Amino acid sequence: MTAGELSAQFDVSKPTMSAHFAVLREANLVASEKQGKQVIYQLKISVLEEALLGFAQTFGWELKTVDDVAPIPVKTGEQSNE
Repeated sequence: MTAGELSAQFDVSKPTMSAHFAVLREANLVASEKQGKQVIYQLKISVLEEALLGFAQTFGWELKTVDDVAPIPVKTGEQSNE
């Protein structure tokens, strides 16, 4: 997606979105490729996964991949009588 396409989804200007992407590029979390007048951004899933696993390990969780995380069941439409 381009910065313009993404900024249309949020209440921020294109320059603000581009500034945020500059930070994400510096952190190596996104890749960017210039195509004509546009810059296309792509999330680096493997880098994000490594960062999240490192964060989880600071809490003592023994995870090797994100597949080790059990999904949390979510109940919708039910009310508790407690």
